[in-house]
Amino acid sequence: MPDYRRPSLSRRDFLRASSFLALGGVLAACAAPPGVEQAAQQAEQAQQPEAQAPAAAGDAVQYWVGWGNLQQSWDAIVQTDEWAEWMGDTPVELKSSTSQEAILTAVAAGTPPDGASNTQYLDYMARGVLQPIDDWIATSEIIKQENYLEGSWNDGFYQGVMYGVPANEGFIRYGLNYNARMVEEAGLDPDTPPETWSECMEWHKALTKFDDAGNMLQVGLDPYDAMGGQIGIQDGFYPPPSWGWTWFDAEAGTFDLDNEMMVQAFEVMGEFIKLAGPDNMAGMRQVEGQGGWGGSFNAEVQAMLIEGYWHPGETQIQKPEVAQYNRATWAPVPDARKGVKIQGTGGHYVILFKDAKRTQEMFRAAEFLNTDTAMSIIFENTGWLPGHTKFLETIDPSVYPGLDFYVKSVAEATEWTSPARCPITQFVSQQYQQLREAQFREEMTAAEAAAEFQKRCDEEYKNAGFAS
Repeated sequence: MPDYRRPSLSRRDFLRASSFLALGGVLAACAAPPGVEQAAQQAEQAQQPEAQAPAAAGDAVQYWVGWGNLQQSWDAIVQTDEWAEWMGDTPVELKSSTSQEAILTAVAAGTPPDGASNTQYLDYMARGVLQPIDDWIATSEIIKQENYLEGSWNDGFYQGVMYGVPANEGFIRYGLNYNARMVEEAGLDPDTPPETWSECMEWHKALTKFDDAGNMLQVGLDPYDAMGGQIGIQDGFYPPPSWGWTWFDAEAGTFDLDNEMMVQAFEVMGEFIKLAGPDNMAGMRQVEGQGGWGGSFNAEVQAMLIEGYWHPGETQIQKPEVAQYNRATWAPVPDARKGVKIQGTGGHYVILFKDAKRTQEMFRAAEFLNTDTAMSIIFENTGWLPGHTKFLETIDPSVYPGLDFYVKSVAEATEWTSPARCPITQFVSQQYQQLREAQFREEMTAAEAAAEFQKRCDEEYKNAGFAS
């Protein structure tokens, strides 16, 4: 194990840590834990970016993102006169649909991209492989704290050092979207949407259809699709806000997963899968165009979806004939919490890697993503909104059916949540996916799944060097 007093990992240490990828734990070992000595923190802050020589023409800055649907917006951005004036003759190459594994492998090999987005940001921040950007932020005319939602700004930091430039996407996270046409055809009232998990189950029963052989033709709600099943440092984890508890205490470094609320979440959400049939659900997901994050909704195979504000825009852009029926309401809560209106913050960043060659140019590109020109293009071509308060004041929510709910929810929400600052978030997400499937396939009880969830996360946190 490396000396934890050091502010960052060597390439060899990082490569050793990355071997845990094969076991499902991205960046899970040999990590610099929170609470390192003050001298180490000062050393980290001292590693501010130094000026670099401008990139030669044709020497492209590398920007890797996990999304596939940002490409259209990016292509439009780099064709603008404003971009050409901003970046000069420095090309920036976007690599779309980049997996977490690809980024990890490049970082471990010492050949990272200059910047990355849609990845587990905090997992990298906590391991000392990113370029601090405080000095650049201090002199930026574009990136200023007062321009951003509080959560969008604060989550760009780790232990007092700023590593993430808010960019691309950063508005609110939770809503229940539903297809009003499919709802009406099932004999339900689209003007009276469900508020609780039990009410969602009644809609789920009415909307889920099978053929004579028992094959599923249509499903009401997959509670584990999209934001319902996500655990991400940029998106959060829905069962805790729905049931009303905090699953990770960043200050204490402790997990709270083996409790009655987590047990209920496994049981309640698992029942939706059991009614549809686990194999039916798996088969549906394997059909091209019917994967997660809205694919089956767009195909009108799934009638309801727990999703963020981006769903209305993405659906309008990808399937306008379906988007016309899209409506949004509050995401479900247990019966005992009926009337609670949950909303969450979150969002994305551009992070820069220490070993990269063109971080200064990448930072400049990240700045441009926060101009009105770029933010407007992304909203119009991808359907995303930033955590940029001044820009949010200019948008027309009526352009995307269902978006008006999200905009109004900012003032109407009764409970707010933000993603837990857990430095092993990727590992936690992978364990959750395994355990919830074991539960709904009845390979273990919900209580056993919750206990095992706690055990695995406690052990990994300790093994990764974060436990005191």
